[in-house]
Amino acid sequence: MKKQWIVGVIALLVVVLAVWFFWPKDQSAHVRVVPADATALMELDLEGFLQESELSEEKIKTLLPEHMDVWNCGIDWEKHAYVFVDAVGMNGCLLAVKDAGELKEFLAQNGERMGITPVEEQQGYYWSLVSGSFVLGFDDDVLMIMGPTLASAQAEMRQRMLGYLKQDKSESVLKAPLYKKMQEQDGVLKAAVSLEMFPEYYRMFQNLGLPEHVDFSKMLMTLSIESKKGQIVFHTGVLSEDPALAQKMKALDDLSGQIDGDFLTSVSPNTTLWMGANLKGDKLMQLMSEIPPLRLYLMAMNHVMDVERMIRSIDGDVALSGTVDGEPVVCVQAHMSDLSFMDDADYWISSARASGNYEFERVDEDLYRIGKVAPQDLFLGLKDRNVLFTTSRSAMNGLQKGMDSDLLKPYEDDIRESKFYVWGNLGAVNGVIRSMGLSEQNPQVQQVERFFGKFKAVALRSTKATSMDLIFYLKNKESGLKQLFE
Repeated sequence: MKKQWIVGVIALLVVVLAVWFFWPKDQSAHVRVVPADATALMELDLEGFLQESELSEEKIKTLLPEHMDVWNCGIDWEKHAYVFVDAVGMNGCLLAVKDAGELKEFLAQNGERMGITPVEEQQGYYWSLVSGSFVLGFDDDVLMIMGPTLASAQAEMRQRMLGYLKQDKSESVLKAPLYKKMQEQDGVLKAAVSLEMFPEYYRMFQNLGLPEHVDFSKMLMTLSIESKKGQIVFHTGVLSEDPALAQKMKALDDLSGQIDGDFLTSVSPNTTLWMGANLKGDKLMQLMSEIPPLRLYLMAMNHVMDVERMIRSIDGDVALSGTVDGEPVVCVQAHMSDLSFMDDADYWISSARASGNYEFERVDEDLYRIGKVAPQDLFLGLKDRNVLFTTSRSAMNGLQKGMDSDLLKPYEDDIRESKFYVWGNLGAVNGVIRSMGLSEQNPQVQQVERFFGKFKAVALRSTKATSMDLIFYLKNKESGLKQLFE
């Protein structure tokens, strides 16, 4: 019995020690110095970034001046770093401090070559200047750098920083929506920004028909960077409780569904750009009519053919592809609910003859040529319940006969999970560089070629109206950041 009691105590002790050792450490205690009214905040998981990129201590040392040991400089590299913008537009950077004495000694030894003035102590904190215009202050917990600022305003900046350094958690950004929404993101780097920082963004939303009374100061944009196997993904999103914006975003979401993938194989093997979406024509037409430039374009095109009726017939996938191999070729494919709008084709042909300003003629049973409305002739074709537009007769022949390519096969899952997807062939970049003969004697161009040689493609996609992802596809299935820093 005594032996069992001893074993039980030892087991309990092991469990307690294990929980203490593996329990997540407080990575963000030093973020308490960020003011609650900050308009932007970014968090970098330094330890996660180094692990994902496999940047070893030895590799980083090769990038730094000789004898500069940043691993023993008093900074706690296991904790997150932060960048913020305060309410008056000043930029700030935060790092956690592990040993203030060691940091002070490091700055004394390396300050001159880093452009940092000698450290002085005042009001219980250590102060210095970086590059003559950034104020640096630190204590036993946190290092803060803010600026840039003029020499005449540096004393005022120091007082501002002193207020931030002395504030407690209840006064900080920790209780603000900016920080909470940022923490909902995943990735080694994540950020949240108030849209009041981007007045041009307001105009973009207003051009989409948003009422002018929408409160953009309550809207947040989020960003995060995630490293996956074979991918580096930039996630962005817009968040707001404003009812007018929520209604507009719902309308945009209702406009489209997930891509079916009808046109994934009907692309040329040398396609440079592909764009796909799944649309409802009536809802698309309603949105286009609310945007003045598009409304004017539709009015002009309706003189050639009944474009509005054609758009209203869209019911499913729409795809656009382009190549730059030789003469640029653009192809558009759209799945329709019906082709009844083509009953007016004879009228369009006769109207073109009467006008003399443009050309519209039947080439074959399901093929028409439109001339003098674009730099190149346009070809309108039909296949099953699909409408086809191209700038090349041979490309139209390929679409009508049924091209079959596996170019987009590796990206099929991502495409089918999206409502909107744009794909760019980065593998073609090196081909363009080589064809121009730029890399033969130019080391800088060779370096660019080596960099792009790591990538297969880049894509911009949306799974809902309030979010957008930028995806870089790399050639190997290893960590994306690792490949980037190899």
